[in-house]
Amino acid sequence: MVIGEKIFEGKGKSEGPSYIESMNADGVTSMYAWSAQLKGIGKAQGVNATVNVTAKSMVPPKGVAASKDKAMLFTMTGDMAVVKGLDLMKMVPGTNPSSVGLWTFMTMSEKLGWLNDVIAVVTFEALDPMWMEFNVTISEWK
Repeated sequence: MVIGEKIFEGKGKSEGPSYIESMNADGVTSMYAWSAQLKGIGKAQGVNATVNVTAKSMVPPKGVAASKDKAMLFTMTGDMAVVKGLDLMKMVPGTNPSSVGLWTFMTMSEKLGWLNDVIAVVTFEALDPMWMEFNVTISEWK
């Protein structure tokens, strides 16, 4: 796998409380939301955007947590794309969490049309143990 150039980077914040959907021996399934201000770089130079995400996660007692993302990406010039993704988080006690994901995009915007062919590798680095604030980097997967 070759990670290509970065296309966006920014800072994210959790939005409101998460909601527990279920609990069992496999872990806790919950819903949560977050948003990030993104600065376009590389191929997306000059495309500054906000992404609003709703995700459903499964956090096991130990091991790797997984979440499915649904999002809307809005540019400062009024263009829009929808986003689908899958993220994985390795849980390491005593450290701020980090996560990696794969995202795809769909848009009718001519300016953002190139995103329709992109599979993105998204990395998240939490700035606190509870994911209240985090850094986001989105790179094209070549």
